[in-house]
Amino acid sequence: MSDTRGVDETVSDAAVHEMVAAIRPNWTVRSIQRSELGTDFVATLDVDTPTGGRCVVLKATTADLVAAEIARAEPRLIELVARGTSIPVPDVYGYRDHHETLPEPFYLLEHVPGETFEGDSGALSAAAQTRVVEAAGEHLAELHDCGPLPAAGTVGVRDGDLAVLDTDEHPRYDDERERLYDSCMESIDALEDGGFFPELADDPERFVDLTDTLREHVESTVRALPEPDPPTYCHWDYRYGNLLVDPDTGATNAVLDWANLDAGEPAHNLASAEFYLLDADDPDDATLEARRGAFRRAYEAARTDDWTFTDDRRERMAAYEFATRLGAMACLPLWHEDATPAERDAVEADHRAFVRNRT
Repeated sequence: MSDTRGVDETVSDAAVHEMVAAIRPNWTVRSIQRSELGTDFVATLDVDTPTGGRCVVLKATTADLVAAEIARAEPRLIELVARGTSIPVPDVYGYRDHHETLPEPFYLLEHVPGETFEGDSGALSAAAQTRVVEAAGEHLAELHDCGPLPAAGTVGVRDGDLAVLDTDEHPRYDDERERLYDSCMESIDALEDGGFFPELADDPERFVDLTDTLREHVESTVRALPEPDPPTYCHWDYRYGNLLVDPDTGATNAVLDWANLDAGEPAHNLASAEFYLLDADDPDDATLEARRGAFRRAYEAARTDDWTFTDDRRERMAAYEFATRLGAMACLPLWHEDATPAERDAVEADHRAFVRNRT
């Protein structure tokens, strides 16, 4: 998956200095290195502080893909995770929800050493990859133990505090099966129109022939699923691109991207993590099963409430995996924007094989 959009030049050097001063008035910016990754503004800064120089990260919401009420949640969620778990996250040096002239929200984070391996996890040794997978199970177990939450939906900020949103764009659900159904149908609707990013689609009708089959499958399976577990905090985008990893050992130095966190049942988060993380380098079946076993054993061992992978939970995970696949199909034009036509066709073939095996 790729969300590279080029270096963000929408925030001037002067604005960077203003943002830092708004959060830490006694810090001075010495250098600015803009990131080429992501959709919003991210820059690594060298700053002078009263206690010495340090390296920090400045993030500001500049794109239209994440609503401000959701983006405001990220630094608060990082602080929550730091307080309540051992999941490695950057220190938060401060944030501003509102500003009259600067892009908002914006916040300062600790710069954590490590490398991301999105699309290149094969560069890690097998032992290092296993360590990443086992850490993922442990981290998600700790995160899920931070709940329960009152409803399923999107986590954002209301009246200055973290909350499950309830808006037209981000509705709140008492039953996550209804949310799953709506999500699947939204993805299928998008496939009929070229995906979620039709302006990027080289073939807007790439999956149109599958939509009737997909709808029939969703109709026959989702609402008949066993009752879900209570919702909790879910990092739905737990993948190599959001991890800072020690390339030699596979130790996860930091888990990133806490915006767009969901309130959902653990089975939902586990299915998405297995889809994005375990299958990252297109492993053979035996390797994939070994990773899945390591991930699930680590998760079960780290939960504090005797949580196990029951048949009902596995059934729901399969449905969530199907929904995650539908989302990936609808996002193909964006995630593979820089791929060759042959590479995009190969991704399409993989999606079609999955659908054939499940419907």
